[in-house]
Amino acid sequence: MNLKLYINSKLFLLIGAFLLSSKANAQITENFDDIATLAGSGWVMQNNSSPLGLTDWFQGNATAFAAYNGAGDSYIGANFNNTSGVGTISNWLLTPNLTLKNGDVITFYTRTTIDNMWADNLQVRMSTNGASTNVGTGATTVGDFSTLLLEINPTLALSTYPMTWTQYSVTISGLTAPTSGRLAFRYFVTNGGPSGANSDYIGIDAFVYTPYVCPPLTVTPGSLVNGTAGSAYNEVLGQTGALGTASYTVISGTLPPGVTLGTNGTFSGTPTATGSYTFTVEVTDQSGCTGTQVYTLTVDCPTNGASLAPFPDMCETDAPLVLTQGSPSGGTYSGTGVTGSQFDPSVGTSVITYSLTDVYGCTQTATGTVTVNPSPTVTLTPFSIVCEGSAPFALNGGSPAGGSYSGTSVSGGTFTPGTVGTYPITYTYTDGNGCTNTASEDIVVSDCLGLTESKGLSNFSCYPNPTNGEVFIQFSEATTVDVTIRIISANGQVVATEIISDVKGQFQYALDLSSYDKGIYVIEVNTTSGTATQRIVLQ
Repeated sequence: MNLKLYINSKLFLLIGAFLLSSKANAQITENFDDIATLAGSGWVMQNNSSPLGLTDWFQGNATAFAAYNGAGDSYIGANFNNTSGVGTISNWLLTPNLTLKNGDVITFYTRTTIDNMWADNLQVRMSTNGASTNVGTGATTVGDFSTLLLEINPTLALSTYPMTWTQYSVTISGLTAPTSGRLAFRYFVTNGGPSGANSDYIGIDAFVYTPYVCPPLTVTPGSLVNGTAGSAYNEVLGQTGALGTASYTVISGTLPPGVTLGTNGTFSGTPTATGSYTFTVEVTDQSGCTGTQVYTLTVDCPTNGASLAPFPDMCETDAPLVLTQGSPSGGTYSGTGVTGSQFDPSVGTSVITYSLTDVYGCTQTATGTVTVNPSPTVTLTPFSIVCEGSAPFALNGGSPAGGSYSGTSVSGGTFTPGTVGTYPITYTYTDGNGCTNTASEDIVVSDCLGLTESKGLSNFSCYPNPTNGEVFIQFSEATTVDVTIRIISANGQVVATEIISDVKGQFQYALDLSSYDKGIYVIEVNTTSGTATQRIVLQ
């Protein structure tokens, strides 16, 4: 059996005082000046060594080595007599119940005797099961203290445990949130005891428990870019000051419908409504520290999707235009000349607006112009009497030139006199804008057999008939008048016009037809008193 120096020493463990209240843990320094006070502060000692020995945790022994600070014995110690014979030492010292947070820091000093040739081991463990003191019932069990934070000399190497006061530091990490639990020191040595190959004497002193102090946590950015209804929104929040991985949540207000905030700080989704939405985002780090940022996210209307296809140019005489150019369908039209979905053309340029309200309540508009051209001015020189049976003749007298003639007995611009009657002739002209207008006159086809037709003219006569050239016209006028004499060919063309002014009483006038082609002519005499006509055959 190995003989070991029995030293009734103490293991000094200082864990900061913990206040079970709504306040955060304060920094605690413990020098273990009197370990008898530990139980009253919530400490728990449990020796699970197998077999049990003569000692538990005890006040330090200044003879073996002095405390790190304070009086020589002001530390806590444990030694090989925690078990008897050859056994396994498993001696626990538990802190009071704490609110454990990531970032909390434990520092302490520990050592063994000078020139120690034995192997010692010390573990720092953690339980997150509230005030539980369950460390198991055997020397190798750990109960609720399954998390190993630190182990000094885990392989039980000889002469390895520090022989002078050495500081160790443990930072709590890996918690998902602040958690109620305890910390524990476990003096753990296998093949220990007075007759064992391992274990001697350890002390712990100058323990400081420093709760993590939350720095200011700032959520970034300070403002959000606007979203658009119907379009995917994707923005990522960040932060400064957080310990470990931060998580984000909306703690008040309302996000736009269709948009969510993931715990990783990513906004996602497609807004389904427009407007401004104010909400507060809270960031929480792994130590439970928080920071907030108030945001207003504005969701704008979608990009204007209304459009108008080009309108056709129109003429003032066109029928109303049915408006179908707007897209998407379902909107309304407005503007000068617009009634319902029709445009009534009037000369000039008109602006037409197409408006519709989308599913988000946004008004979308498009505008276009329609040009209405005036109709051309069209005239047609009046026709005179045409004798039945006359030869076909080309129509003329329509203005502007380049139009077309139509009507009964008209073909290719030529009129063929038919039976006696009145024949309406229409002249149609289309300009460069495609606008069309017409003018109409009548051609009268006569049998040309009557000698005289007098309407208000007294004693009218026209002789000789037939004639070889000279024709005399006579009639009586009671008042002074102007006389217009027209010579009309058989095809209705006026071949000559003469005007005689200030005629009164018996009128006689000689016409010379000798220069005209032989044929049938109509002599037409007009005064304010009446009109008379006479067919003349020129031989």
